Amino acid sequence: MHSELKDYLLNEGKAPLDYVLDKFENHEIVLLGEMHYIRQQVEMYHRLIPLLPEHGINLFATEFGRREDQALIDELLGKEQFDFPLAKLITLRQEAFWGYQEYLDVYRLIWEQNRKNPPDRQIRCIGLNDPYNWKLYNKICREQKREPNAEERKLIWKDCDEKNWLRALNKYHVPGVTKVLGIMGSHHAFTRYREPDFTEEGGRKVFAGFNKVRFGNQVHEEYGDAVCNICFYDPWDSLESDAPPKAPGGGIIEDIISPHFSELAFDLKDSPVGELADDSFYSLGYKDFRLRDISDGMIYTCKLTEFKNLTPIPDFIDADNLQEFRDYAPFNYDTDKSCEEINRIIAESAETW
Repeated sequence: MHSELKDYLLNEGKAPLDYVLDKFENHEIVLLGEMHYIRQQVEMYHRLIPLLPEHGINLFATEFGRREDQALIDELLGKEQFDFPLAKLITLRQEAFWGYQEYLDVYRLIWEQNRKNPPDRQIRCIGLNDPYNWKLYNKICREQKREPNAEERKLIWKDCDEKNWLRALNKYHVPGVTKVLGIMGSHHAFTRYREPDFTEEGGRKVFAGFNKVRFGNQVHEEYGDAVCNICFYDPWDSLESDAPPKAPGGGIIEDIISPHFSELAFDLKDSPVGELADDSFYSLGYKDFRLRDISDGMIYTCKLTEFKNLTPIPDFIDADNLQEFRDYAPFNYDTDKSCEEINRIIAESAETW
C-alpha cells in the first residue's frame, strides 16, 4: 500500500491551482472546505481569483459574506475605487471578530479583476451566510439584562438554515451556463459525506445520529455529479475529548509529500489515497471510514506544523464602526470593550497557529 500510495501522490498529484481549475472540466460547482484561521489556505484563494475569468468561472460563493448584504457586496465590487470601509462593514456583519487582511483581500482581488475584465468576464460574488439577528439579541441583553426567550430566539435565528444558502446560490447559478467556486468552512462544504452528531461519555465522543444537512449536502442533492468537494489537509479532531487533533489518514500523506513538494493536490475518490483508513472524529457513525468518504479531493498546502497565522487588520474596529460591532457581536460578547481591547482580542485569535 505504501509504495502504491507514494507512486500515486508523486506522479499523479497536481499543483493545487491546476487541480482546482481542472475540476471545472467535468463539474459546474467546486466547493473548497477550509478549517479557518490558516493563512496558506486563504492565500490560495488569492492565487485562484485572477485565473477564474479566463476559465469561465463567473460566480464566487462565500461563507464570508451574508445573503442579507448582497446589495452591499454588489456595490463594493462595482465601485470605481475600492471602498475599504465598506469592505470592513461587509466583513464585520458576517462575523464581528473577523478582522483579518487575507479574508478582506478576497473582496479586493475580485474587485481588481472586475476593473480589468470586460462585462462578459466579470465575477459575481455571492454571500451565503445566515442573517443572524444579533442586533435583537444584544438589545435584549443590554437593555433588559436577560437572555432572549423562546419566541425571541425564533426571530433571532429566523432564516438561518443552510437550505437558504442553496437558495442564494440558485438565484445566480444557471446550470450549463455559469460555473461556481465556493469557499467556506469544511463542514459546510460536505457533499456525499454526512456529518455526525455526538455526545461525550467517559471522555470520548459517541455517535448520536446523522441530523445535520449541510450546504454541500443540499447542493449535491440538487446538482449531483456536477458538484465537486475539495477539502484541505488539516488536523482532524480526535474521538477522545481531550486528545490533540491528528493528521488525516495517520500522517502518511505528509510523510510522502513533504520531502518532494511544498504543496500538492490529489483525488481521494477513486484513488489509493482515498483508501487510507482514518479513526478521527469524522469516522463516527461509519463502520469502515476511509478518506474517500469525506471528500472528492484534498489540497496539501504545507506540513501541519508550518501553518501561518492570519494578519489582523490594524484598527479593524475604530470609532466609526464601534457601534456596528456592538450590534453584530455574537451573543453580546465583548461589547463593553474599547476599540483597543477588541482589536487585541482579534489579534490574539489569529494566533491559532
